[in-house]
This record gives sequence, C-alpha cells and structure tokens, in this order.
Amino acid sequence: MTLTQDQRSLLTAIAQPWIDTSEWPLWANVQHQFDMRGQDADAIFHSLPRVGNEVSFASGYGYAAPMRAPIDPGHMVRLTVAGVSKLPRMRIAVGEPFMHTLRHMIDLYTRRPILVDEVPKTILRSGELTAALPKLDPWFVKVLPDLLSYEPAINTGGGAHLSDGSWEREVTRSVMQFRGMHTVEEYIEKTCEIVTKNAAQTAPFTIEEEQPMPTEPERAPYVDLALLDDLQKAAANTHWKVHKLIALCQGLNDAYKAGNPYVCAAMIRAVMDHIPPVFGHKDFKVVANQHTFMTQRTDKIHALKLVDFKDISDDGMHRQIGSSVPVLTMDNIPQPIRLNAMLQELLTILRKEAAIAP
Repeated sequence: MTLTQDQRSLLTAIAQPWIDTSEWPLWANVQHQFDMRGQDADAIFHSLPRVGNEVSFASGYGYAAPMRAPIDPGHMVRLTVAGVSKLPRMRIAVGEPFMHTLRHMIDLYTRRPILVDEVPKTILRSGELTAALPKLDPWFVKVLPDLLSYEPAINTGGGAHLSDGSWEREVTRSVMQFRGMHTVEEYIEKTCEIVTKNAAQTAPFTIEEEQPMPTEPERAPYVDLALLDDLQKAAANTHWKVHKLIALCQGLNDAYKAGNPYVCAAMIRAVMDHIPPVFGHKDFKVVANQHTFMTQRTDKIHALKLVDFKDISDDGMHRQIGSSVPVLTMDNIPQPIRLNAMLQELLTILRKEAAIAP
C-alpha cells in the first residue's frame, strides 16, 4: 500500500532512534519533531493503514504497534515488520534478517523431538541463533525479542533475558503458518490474512446473524512490556540484577493471559517479596508505609492495597485441601495498575542510581 510523504516521515522518525540506540522513541519526542514542522503527529499516526480490528492485538496489524488515542506522551512507539519494510535502510537491517530468523525458527520447530509422555519445548536462544546465522548483525539479535513481541501472528511463548545479556524465547506452532515463505512481502501478506480472519471471528454480529456464544476478551499483559524493557535497560548500569524479576513478571503475564488466579497470586506475591531491597528495605509492608513515592498519595494507596492482597495470596497458596475450600478467582487479583506503579517507582530508583554511578 502506498504511503504519503508525511506517513513515511513518521515511520522514519520512529525508526531512527531505534536503529541508532536499540531503543524505541517516546511518543513525546516524535510529537516534538512534527510540532516544529507545524504538523500533527497523532493525526498522521492514526492515518497509517491497518487491517483488522483496532482493539484486539491478535486481530489487527499495521505499520506500527497499536496505540490508543490520545497517545500517552510517555509511551514508547514501535514499528512492526510491515513498518520497517517501507524504509529501505530498515528493510536491509531488519526485514531480510527477520525472514532468515523466521525460517530458522521453523526449522527448529520442525526438528523438535517427538516424546511419548510430554510435549517438548522448542527454544530459540540468542547465542545459538548467532552461531546458526553468523551474518546476523549483533544489533538485530539484541532487538529481535521486542520485535517478535509485536507481531500478532507469531506467538513466541515464554522467554527470558538473562544476566549475561543473552535471551531465549519459546518457538511455538504459530511459526508453521509461514512455511515456504522467503520474502518480507510474503510474510506481511500472510500476517494480514491471519489477522483479518481473526478480526472476522470477533466482528460484531448483526441482528440477522446467528449470535455466537460470548467469549471473554483476551487480556492485555498484566505487567507492561515496555516497562519490563525499561527496567532491564536501567538495571544494566547499576549493581542490581533484574533477570529474576523479569522472569517473574513474564510468568505473571502468561498466567494472567491464561486466566489462572492461583499462579497470578503466587507471582504477584513473589514480585512483592523480591523488590524491597531496591527501596532500601527488607519487607514490602515497610516499603508501602515508609517509602516516599514520586506520586505520594496515589502510589502509596497502590502499595497498601498490594500489602492487603498478601493475606489473599497466602490463603490461596497455603490453605490445605479439605471438604470446603474457598475458590480464588481472577476477580480477587489486584488491578494491574497497582503492581505496574510499584515497578515504575522501582524504575525511577534504578535510573537515579545509574545516573550517579561512576
């Protein structure tokens, strides 16, 4: 699809910081560039072509990751593989290496062993990827996990960023949809076909149509994915190691998406027990009561609500089986904003520590 010059300029403004620093830009910085030209970046962003639905991630696709209007100035804005394919420099740096990697992922999944008593996991590891495809630029290998996270037709399952800078991602059956494809155009066309089909399945019905059984909408990640990226980057310049925190949050996101309240409760409790040392305390209850938050009243309320949740999580994890056991449901799980606020406060501390590090 042909883009206007303004749309192409917007894609370039988003891509340039990413290729220069490995970090996607904050929307406020992109807005400022267009403000200086007397243009409305928000209007241009929302004019970018898109197929499928605007809301559901798995049933919509465009040149950039979806952002609800009005776009939060503090949020990172990202391009998709479709977006980078429209920029010649990015096509070489990302589009073609992405297709090489996708074919490697398909090969990994195809060659997985067949076991009698379990379903084996296929894991893509950064070190093994570099060995298998030695021509890949280290920059591309570094940014690949984030890129995969925003391609709606590919589900890379669980994953982790390790303390040595390497990473791993689970390769799922979703990659088999792209067997036999060699060009970025083929990949984009197939992705659009998949999300369009998903969108049709979730499209509103008319009164003449048979009404489908209602289904629960897919939950967004419990812990914001961009926040996890920011935590990892900030901690790299401090003495704190956050690989366990990242893994716990990824496990929490998986459990939240699956609707498993017991695992969600355990993961939230684990995060609360894990992070107090960064705040200078040994217990989260002390953090909630004594820490001076950046947004004192609101974030303190979030912290105290999480302290109250510890009783519920303890009950869910430690109450033994009996003839009558209370059931923990997803309605009992704290709203995501509460834990995200605590992690945002932790990010602020890490960034301050990184700024004064010698």
